[in-house]
Amino acid sequence: MRVARVFPTKTSMTPTDQDSYYGEPELFMPSYDEIHISCTFTWDISKAKRLAGEWLRVAPVKLGGVAINGESDQQFIAGMYLRKGITITSRGCPNNCSFCMVKRGLIEFDDFPEGNIVQDNNILACSDRHWRLVLDMLRKQKGIEFKGGLEASRITDKIAEDLRGLSIKTLWLACDHPNALNGFKKAVKILQKVGFTRSHIYCYVLIGKDRLEEENRLKEVLFSGAMPFAQLYRNKEDNIYYSKEWKQFQREWSRSAIIRSKLAITNLSRGLRDD
Repeated sequence: MRVARVFPTKTSMTPTDQDSYYGEPELFMPSYDEIHISCTFTWDISKAKRLAGEWLRVAPVKLGGVAINGESDQQFIAGMYLRKGITITSRGCPNNCSFCMVKRGLIEFDDFPEGNIVQDNNILACSDRHWRLVLDMLRKQKGIEFKGGLEASRITDKIAEDLRGLSIKTLWLACDHPNALNGFKKAVKILQKVGFTRSHIYCYVLIGKDRLEEENRLKEVLFSGAMPFAQLYRNKEDNIYYSKEWKQFQREWSRSAIIRSKLAITNLSRGLRDD
């Protein structure tokens, strides 16, 4: 069965093969058995529904995705709704945080596709048995990235040693509020002890409320030995307006080259070297 996958928004994670589309169907289309509209973001729901109507002229349409159906309980299919190289080995998270949209308990899969980019909701919340299965798979990979994020409070000396044995490109943590700083810094120190540097350790930092506090937090992340990546908060409707100044602030704290220049200037004034 030939399936076309349609995405309301193109991201670095979405597929780019010949059966992946972004927007309305073209005048002349290949023959498809089904059209799958995959909606990841809640603010794309109205666009996804509109696209579902447009694509009905091509083939029967199925509308779904995380924003429509919530976090799936099914095993991940490589290359279908995320680009090749990405894998998901578990679903859900046991934390049940009030601000998080992942509203299901943890499910571990013994059978999962190989990939060098791990996109699990919370891989470190998995059992040691499952973690060992994932490590066995990752030892065969190069340029490994934990883009789904590693929960800082779950990083231990043992986890750091496990990661040291892999071909790591980036480790992603998060520090979305001031109370997370201490736990984040502790995790960075653990990772640094086994040889990871700012070139490996990246950190999502949520901004958009209190610029002074958030700039201080971004600097704390940077000077702790990680590379901050600022993200403006977006609600379900994506109807928050941010000024040009806010967008410029976000840009300055999400571009590695700009951030490294800030660090170099600071270290020069302190007589220090950038690591």
